[in-house]
Amino acid sequence: MLGYIIAICTAVIALGITFNYIAHLGTMVKTAEGRGEQGMTVGTVITRFMFSTMLIELIPIVIIVLSFVLLDSPSEGFPAIPIVIMVGATVFGAVQILIRMKQDVPAEARGQVRSFSMIAMQLVITAPLVGLIFLFI
Repeated sequence: MLGYIIAICTAVIALGITFNYIAHLGTMVKTAEGRGEQGMTVGTVITRFMFSTMLIELIPIVIIVLSFVLLDSPSEGFPAIPIVIMVGATVFGAVQILIRMKQDVPAEARGQVRSFSMIAMQLVITAPLVGLIFLFI
């Protein structure tokens, strides 16, 4: 049971960050082109992305910690289905980020979009990686 809780929580984190990235990418491109909200900068968009990422990660991390405290140790055996769930969510997130990173963006925003995409990629990959480590503790 603990393996499934960890897998679902890490999948929620990975998918949440992916969709958060997609939502903020459009804002970043508009801001870099000068079509964004008044007073909005690329740094502001990244700050909003990081804050909303923190909110996305908060509840699943609390659930994982509480499940470690309240549930018994994981059963013996290889947790194949939880691993497939985590790897699937990670691959989906990474592919979505790579697709959107390669899209047509103005030359003045290309470097910022690439940096933003790499930050999002690291966040999407890190949560399931930590979840895999928790599965084998």
